[in-house]
Amino acid sequence: MKTDHDLERAVRLWVAQGSDQLPDSALDAALDRIETTKQRHAGWLARRIHLMNGNVLKLGLAAAAIFAVAILGLRFLPSTVGGPPDSTPTPVPTPETLASGSVAGNLGEFGTTFDFDATRTGDDVSGTIVVSNPQGGQGAYTVDVQCTRTTDNLLLIGGEVTDSTYELIADGAYVVMALVPGTPARMLAAADVLASDEVPAPADSCEAYIDTLLSDPGFAQGVNDHGAPINGELDLGS
Repeated sequence: MKTDHDLERAVRLWVAQGSDQLPDSALDAALDRIETTKQRHAGWLARRIHLMNGNVLKLGLAAAAIFAVAILGLRFLPSTVGGPPDSTPTPVPTPETLASGSVAGNLGEFGTTFDFDATRTGDDVSGTIVVSNPQGGQGAYTVDVQCTRTTDNLLLIGGEVTDSTYELIADGAYVVMALVPGTPARMLAAADVLASDEVPAPADSCEAYIDTLLSDPGFAQGVNDHGAPINGELDLGS
């Protein structure tokens, strides 16, 4: 068993190691009390002084504060990572009518009836033009719409020929329909390759063929001079 002198030295050393030291008068009073108290109370008092050590108390308060902040932080964190979603949705282009309907017109060997179903979505065009009943021949052909162009007085719609049963115009040729609004409306057809061409020179693309047509001064004059009146229901959009 430790002597009273040993206990006094241990208590003074322990208090000196803390950040908050007891005043000497308080320490002396405590030691006097220890000396006059039965030995079985010394363990209780040591535990009480140990619990009140300044460093331990500060660490305990700091840990409690950190725990409280963590709980509050989890409670008030936003439900999504990276902030709120963008409230402005990306606009989706809406298909618009380019040409829709059925018309009849005497375009000779290029056909006499035309069914348009062409749309524009942003910068892209799609759809079909089905041409049938050519004069002087039999069969029909379909134009897969791929390009369009508008000038001051013309609407041009063109594409690549598919599913042709007409001997004059083969699959793979580019055909452009030039429409002139008015009363009555008129239309002229042009093809980059015909079966009668001695030296076929297919265009590189639908757009390239339209460029070739518009660069030819005779083309616009041909539409004015030879464009056939058409009749029927044809919606050319806005």
